[in-house]
Amino acid sequence: MSLIFKDRYSNYFFGISLVLMFFSGFVAKAQELNDYDELIVDLSAPRIGMIEMPIAIKGQSAFISVTDLFNAFAIKNEYDSTRQKISGFIISPDATYTIDPAGNQIIYKNESYTISDDDFIKTPTTLYLRSDLFGSIFGLYTNFSFRRLSLDLKTDLDLPIFKKLRQEELRSNLNEVKGIVEPDTIIERKYPFFKGGMLDWGVVTTQQTNGMDDNRFNLGLGTMIAGGETNVLLNYSSRVPFTSRNQFYQWRYVNNDSKLFKQVTAGKIFTGATSSLFAPVVGVQFSNTPLLNRRSYGTYILNDYTEPRWTVELYVNNVLVDYTQADASGFYSFEVPLMYGNTNVDLRFYGPYGEERTEARVINIPYTFIPKNELQYTLSAGVVEDDDNRRFSRFALNYGLSNSITFGGGVEYLSEVSSGEVMPFVNTSVKLAPNLLLSAEYNYGVKGEGLLSYRTPSSMQFDLNYTKYHKDQTAINYNYLEEREFSFSSPIRSRAFSAFTRFSVNQIILPTTEFTTAQLLLSGVLFGVSTNLTTYAIYNDRVKDPTIYSSIAQTYRLPYQVLFSPQIQYDLGDQAVRNINLELERVIFDRGFLNLSYENNFLRNAYTFEIGLRYTFNFAQTALTSRIGNRNSSFIQSARGSLRYDDNVGYLGSSNRPGVARGGITLIPFLDLNENGKQDLMEPGVPGLELKSNPGILTYNKEKTILRINDLQPYTNLFIEIEPTSLDNIAWNIENTRISLETVPNQYKAVYIPVNVMGEVSGFVYLKDEKGTHGQGRILVNIYDENAKKVKSILTEGDGYFNYLGLNPGIYTAEVDKDQLEDLNFKSSPPSLSFEIEMSEYGDIVDDIEFTLKASGTE
Repeated sequence: MSLIFKDRYSNYFFGISLVLMFFSGFVAKAQELNDYDELIVDLSAPRIGMIEMPIAIKGQSAFISVTDLFNAFAIKNEYDSTRQKISGFIISPDATYTIDPAGNQIIYKNESYTISDDDFIKTPTTLYLRSDLFGSIFGLYTNFSFRRLSLDLKTDLDLPIFKKLRQEELRSNLNEVKGIVEPDTIIERKYPFFKGGMLDWGVVTTQQTNGMDDNRFNLGLGTMIAGGETNVLLNYSSRVPFTSRNQFYQWRYVNNDSKLFKQVTAGKIFTGATSSLFAPVVGVQFSNTPLLNRRSYGTYILNDYTEPRWTVELYVNNVLVDYTQADASGFYSFEVPLMYGNTNVDLRFYGPYGEERTEARVINIPYTFIPKNELQYTLSAGVVEDDDNRRFSRFALNYGLSNSITFGGGVEYLSEVSSGEVMPFVNTSVKLAPNLLLSAEYNYGVKGEGLLSYRTPSSMQFDLNYTKYHKDQTAINYNYLEEREFSFSSPIRSRAFSAFTRFSVNQIILPTTEFTTAQLLLSGVLFGVSTNLTTYAIYNDRVKDPTIYSSIAQTYRLPYQVLFSPQIQYDLGDQAVRNINLELERVIFDRGFLNLSYENNFLRNAYTFEIGLRYTFNFAQTALTSRIGNRNSSFIQSARGSLRYDDNVGYLGSSNRPGVARGGITLIPFLDLNENGKQDLMEPGVPGLELKSNPGILTYNKEKTILRINDLQPYTNLFIEIEPTSLDNIAWNIENTRISLETVPNQYKAVYIPVNVMGEVSGFVYLKDEKGTHGQGRILVNIYDENAKKVKSILTEGDGYFNYLGLNPGIYTAEVDKDQLEDLNFKSSPPSLSFEIEMSEYGDIVDDIEFTLKASGTE
C-alpha cells in the first residue's frame, strides 16, 4: 500500500492558494494550459484515520486518483498502458471491474456503466475519476469539502485494508496477553568483574528515663564483584555486641540463560529448611531454577499482622510484585501469585518514622509447580551460626509430570539431631480441578502434612491443613503431636462498604493438653471509614472458660488533612476495656507529618503520651519522637537514606529511599554526527528526550541531556519506549525507539541513544511542451546514496515541487525515475544531479535540485 505523507500545513496553504486563484478570476498563464488543478488533500476513512490523497479540481467537481485510492484500501488494481485501462477486483475475485476511459465505460460485476469525457481527467501520470462515481458504482462514498479541502469516505464494504487492520489488532492483543513485546534494540547483559554501587545508611538513637540508652547504626553496601551481586548489611548497636550473626553478607550470580547453574549464592543463604534453625546459615547454594516469575495456577492468600500503618512490601523470588499499608490494627493481606518453580516470598516492613526491619520474613508457599518435563534442583550447604556451629545441607529435586502435577523429593541433613541427622522427604503438588489444589509432603522421622485449598469464582477461599509430627522427632524445636487448621476468607462488596473477612480455627495437640484458637476478622472500608474488627477466642482443655476478646481499630479522615485513629480492645469474658489507643496525624510543611497519641493499658495500669514529627528531605527520611509515660519515658531520633554512584558519567547522588539490591538505568542521548553509533568527544548530548512510559522514578541532570530511571527491581526484562517527537529539532531523528534490556542490581546500566541529524533535499520537476514550461505533478524522483542504493522515492506535487527530510550526511544522486520516463515517453534534463548533505548540528538543506522533462525525440 503506497501512501503519501507530507507537511499538512504546506498542503493546505498550497491548496487554498489554488482555490482562491480559481474563484477570484486571476486566471494566469498556467490556467490557460489546463482547466483543472491538481493538489493533495486529507482523506478521512473509518478505522484508518487520515491519509493524503491526490485529487484534481475542475469546476465544482472533485476527481480522485483511481490508483491511489484503490492502493490505499488494498484493492487489487492493474494498469494496462497499451490499452489504457485499469482492471482488478474488489474483495472477491468474482467481483471484477474494468475502467476504460477510451471506451467511455466502467464494467463492475458484469454490469456496464457509461461515462462521459467530463467524468474523468487523464494526465500523463494519473487517471482521475469524478468522486461521486466511486460511490454510485463501487460503494465507496466520498464527500469533498471545498472549505476544508478534505475528503470523507464512508462504505459498508469490508475492504481488504479493514481485514488487515483487524488481524494486526488481534495479533497485537494476543502479544499483549502473552507478554510479548517486539523491541528494535536488545541490550545484552554484561558481567563486569567490579562495578558499584549503592550505599544505604540509617541512624536511630534512643534515650530512656528508666532504661539503657541505645544508639543504632546500619550501613548497606551494594556492588558487583566477579560478575555477581554483592550485598553487605552491617548493623551496630551500643547495647548488643557486634557479631557476625547479626550481619548480612551475600554474593549471588544469576544467569537465566545457563542450563546447569542459573543461580549461585554464597554467604548468608535462605535454605527453606524443615528443621528449626534459630540462626542464619553461612554457606553456598546452587540451583537451576530461573530467577523469572513464570505464572502458574491462581493465587495464594497471605495475611498477617505488623505495626499499624506500616508499609509491607511483597517480594516473590526477589522481585517486588506488590505492596500495601497495614490498617489501623496492623493487619495486611496479599494475594500471592503462584509461580512455576520454587516460590520464595519475602516480606519487608517499613515504619512511618524511618523504622525498617532488615530481616526478611521468608515464607515457602506450599504449592510448587514445575512446567511439564522440566527438572529443577536446589542444593544448599553451610554452617548454622549458633553456639554449636551445626552443619546443615539440603538437596531438593522437583519434576513436572504435567503442567498440573509436580513430584519432588530430596534429603535434609542437620548435625546433632538426636532423632536422626539425615531426613529424606518426598512431596507433590496437584491441581485436582479448576481452583482446587492439593499439596502434600512426608519427611521421614519428622512429620507428614497436607494442604487442600479451594477457591470459588467469587474469590472465596477454603483451606484445610493437617500436620502430624513423629512423637520422637527433635529436628523441630517443639513437642507438637498434631496441628489441625481450617480457614475461610472472602471479599465482601456492597454499595456501602468493601471489606475482607477471614475465619480460622487452629488446634494444637500436645502430649498432655490441647489448645484451640479461633479468629474472626473483618477489615475494609465501611461507609468511608477504614475499619478492622477482630475477635479472638483461646481455649485450653485445662481451663474451664475460654478467653474471648475483641479489638476494633478505625481511621477517620477529618477536615484540614487530619487523620484520627482510635483503637479499643474489649474483653468479652470480663466485660471490660483492656486497652485504648487514640492517635491524631496531620500533614505539615507539605512533606512532613505531625502525630499525637495517647495509649492506656488497663491490665498493666500503664499509660503513654506521644508526640512525633517526621519529615522527608530529598536525601533522607527523618523522624523525632517523644514518649512520656507513668512507667518510662523515651526520646527517639532517626534518619535514613542512600547514596548512588553512576560510574558511567561520574555522578554521585542521594535519595531518601534504599538503593541496595535495586537497579538503575542511565539514558544518554547524543548527536551521532559521524554515525558510528558511539558517543565521541565532539558529539554533544541532546536535551528534551522523553519516554512514553515510566517504569521507575525518573530524574534528569541539570542540562536535561541525561535521564536516570531509579529504584528498579533487578533481573527483570525491562521494555523502554522513547518518544521520538520529544526532541527540540525536527532534523533530529532516533532510529531505534524500542529498547529491551535486563536490569542489574547495584548499578546504573548505561544506554546510549544515538540521535541522527537528518538533511533535507527539495526542488522542482518541470514539463516543457508546446504550451510552454510548467511544473509537473505525480513524477517520481529517486534519491541514491554513493553506493547507488536507493534511499527514497519522492512524488512531486501538483506544481512539480518535491521535498524530503531524512538524509544522513553524505553524497547523493537525484534522478527522475527511469521506468516512469519510459512509460511516459519522456526524457529528463539533466539525467541526474549529485549533491552533498554536510555534517551539521542542526541539519543541512539542499534546495536547488531541478529537472526539466520533455517528450523523447524533441530538442
